[in-house]
Amino acid sequence: MNQNEQDILKSIFIRLPDEPLPPTFQSEMMLRIKKEAVRIAKRNQRLRVLALIAATTFTIGLAVASLVYMGLPEIMIEFSVVMIPPYYIYFGLLVLVLLFTDHWLQQRYYKRHTM
Repeated sequence: MNQNEQDILKSIFIRLPDEPLPPTFQSEMMLRIKKEAVRIAKRNQRLRVLALIAATTFTIGLAVASLVYMGLPEIMIEFSVVMIPPYYIYFGLLVLVLLFTDHWLQQRYYKRHTM
């Protein structure tokens, strides 16, 4: 700040009346600080989840692209057409259960170690 801005601020602060703070000032301020901390923690958690999704998508895409580019020989595994959908459903449900379990455990960990 230059000298002119400092003089303006000084004159404004001199004109302010000296009033005591309200009795609930400290508790209200602490409540605001806690709300802001919770908001930042939620934002950080969302960013971590988005980063995890992006990294996973990139890794899977890179693996598929490398397999297509390298032209690996086809592996012939005979599955009956009836067996394939339950197989994918099983692994899809397994992934969902593991993701939700991981999320639940992280929530419990952060609740215990942050408060």
